[in-house]
Parts: sequence; structure tokens; C-alpha cells
Amino acid sequence: MNQERTCEASDESLIRVVRDGQVELYAQLIERYQQRLYVYCYHLLMQREEAEDAVQDVLIKAYEKLALYAYSQSFSAWLYKMAYHHCLNLLRKRKRSALLARLLKPLGQDHADEGYAAARRKEVLAQSERALMRLTVAERSLIVLRVMEGKSYEEIGQTFPQSPAALRKRMERALFKLKKIWGKMEDGEDEEEPAYRLARESDVAEGATAPNR
Repeated sequence: MNQERTCEASDESLIRVVRDGQVELYAQLIERYQQRLYVYCYHLLMQREEAEDAVQDVLIKAYEKLALYAYSQSFSAWLYKMAYHHCLNLLRKRKRSALLARLLKPLGQDHADEGYAAARRKEVLAQSERALMRLTVAERSLIVLRVMEGKSYEEIGQTFPQSPAALRKRMERALFKLKKIWGKMEDGEDEEEPAYRLARESDVAEGATAPNR
């Protein structure tokens, strides 16, 4: 019965017992957030292996900084903010040549002999990733939190210091921008060459901040 209650415990309750010395219960927080953080980090970094490593790093960092967590704020918001800044740091450290190589790999040039269906799936995936990469890191972050995580604007506001009304407007602009990019790509109008986009992504990452405008 006690184990059942622990499994249903809130984030804050689990943090209290972990802080009190039951460090093994941190595993429940890992299980609760690992997959959600992976989806979030992947859509910021656009690299599966790098996103997996980022999740592990963030969860370890969160454990190490658990004493700094304030119960007045949402643990989820605290964790996502940590993940956001960790991913930004990774983007800043990327070499442009390495980023170019990684982003061109999903295009599947070395799998030309695969069937048409497999090639088409790869093409759509690559197109989706290219479209997302043409958004800023902050725009991708907002779309993942709102659309994929299903968070309310009030919840997102706990991660990034903005009002729900301001976040809603930023979300509308980001979605409009994404739909416009996708439409042009579907029409065969590739508005940016990959090499130029990659260079600009690095520049954006260098000066990027959490959405606060």
C-alpha cells in the first residue's frame, strides 16, 4: 500500500523524500520525465543520439541541483527550463561542419537502392526536419511544449517569463511561419539552401534566449 501511494506521489513529494535521503526514489522522477524530455530535446537539437545524451545530462544535473529547487515553482517547469538552456549550450558548441554532416545524413543519399515507399518516408521525414530547423530554437521550444506536450500557456509561462497572451501570439506566429515554410517546400520552392540555413542556425543559437518578448 505504501509503495502504491509513493508511485502516485506528486513531484514535490518525491523531491522531499529524495532530499531526505531516499535517493533511490529519484528513479521515479526519471521514469516520469525521461520520454517527455527526449521529445522536447529532440525537437530542439534535431539529432536523436544527441537528444538521448542531453536527457541523461539534464536528469543528472537536476539531481545534482535538487537542493536548489524551490517548492513554490513547478518541478516540470524547472526541469524544462534546465533542458532548454542545456540544449542551447549544445547548439553553441556545434561545429558548423559537423552540423552540416549530421543534418545531411537523414537525406539518405547512401540508400538509393531502397524501395520507393521507404525513400518517400525518408524524404518526408527529412522535409519535416528541415522545416522545423527553419524556425528559431525558441519557436521550436514553444511548439513542442504546446502542441506535443499539450501544456497550457499558463504552464509554459512558468518555464519562460511571459504572459499567456504573449505566448499565445508567439505560438500563432510560429505556426503560421511553419505552415508557410511547409507550403513552399511542398510547392518545390526551397527558400533556403541547407548550408546557409545551418550557418544561420549557429548564429541564432549563439544569441538565443528563452522566449521573453
